[in-house]
Amino acid sequence: CAWLRAAAAISIGVGGDRTPSAAVIRRRSVQELASRFGAQQTHGRAVRRLAVRLFDALAEPLELPRATRELLEYAALLHDVGDAVDHDRHHQHSAYLIRNAELLHFQPDEIELIAQVVRAHRKQVPKSNAPELTALPAAQRGYVRRLAAVLRLADALDRTHACVVVDLRVRSSPEAVRDTDLTGADEADLELWAAERRTDALARLLGRPVVLAF
Repeated sequence: CAWLRAAAAISIGVGGDRTPSAAVIRRRSVQELASRFGAQQTHGRAVRRLAVRLFDALAEPLELPRATRELLEYAALLHDVGDAVDHDRHHQHSAYLIRNAELLHFQPDEIELIAQVVRAHRKQVPKSNAPELTALPAAQRGYVRRLAAVLRLADALDRTHACVVVDLRVRSSPEAVRDTDLTGADEADLELWAAERRTDALARLLGRPVVLAF
């Protein structure tokens, strides 16, 4: 038995340093928080996928730096954790839980930005001078507004939490931004209805209408 334990110890040590990277620790920390408060992981992953697709297409016109992509992903995964407290105000409770969860390997301003994006995803996107944004530097207040507008639309595209919309493609022109080729199941009327009512903030920020179509 002693020999087996020694052999096992030697085997585990092969391969050098296996310390998880900061990126891995960050993601695990977010996933643990989502699991702890019973957030619907399937819905969170669906919203993250759609939000990232929107980000990749619109980051340049929205003037969003690449680093905010990761923070948008985490906001998508955590946007519903407050449901465990109260559904009607879950966006506020989600923000509170994010701020107080001691997420690992995050800077305080990153946590605050995620919390603010989550808080803003359900109701009106706040103005840049809104009191709740004063905890962030001026530049990051703008990021909150733009990321929240993206998250609002991505969340609406999974309105039923059934992952009906599985992908999208964005086409931009001077006249409009078109989220075309929304792909998925045939019955997506509710998702389209909900999403059409969540394009307003994004359209204002882009200065163009946002048109949805299958």
